[in-house]
Amino acid sequence: MQLGAIARQEALAPLSAQGLLIGDDAVLFWLADQSRLTLEEMRQELNLPPEQFNALIDRLDRANILDSQTDEADGTHHVFLSTKGLDLLHTVHKNLKSLDTEFTSSLSAHKSKKLRKLLSKINNLF
Repeated sequence: MQLGAIARQEALAPLSAQGLLIGDDAVLFWLADQSRLTLEEMRQELNLPPEQFNALIDRLDRANILDSQTDEADGTHHVFLSTKGLDLLHTVHKNLKSLDTEFTSSLSAHKSKKLRKLLSKINNLF
């Protein structure tokens, strides 16, 4: 179990290098799947207390992970991943994919497929 945690930390090292925390990757992956959101929509969707949400936004902003644009029609302020954020997310995804391959390399193709299906079912619960 500890080995897995260490390997995950290593895979997510690009986040740490940007001043982000382990777990911020989940927010980045989520945000990549969203269209432009207002900060309030983002806070509601993530269901975070205001102080925790503000700390997250501050971290992402300091690392230049977020970009924003104001809608000229109604003046709403929308946030989305910047090019740097998308590049970072791509690097993290590649690292996690490599880690996945490394951990499942000793499994047969059948067992690996079954494991992926089970993990997908667990993931869909959340």
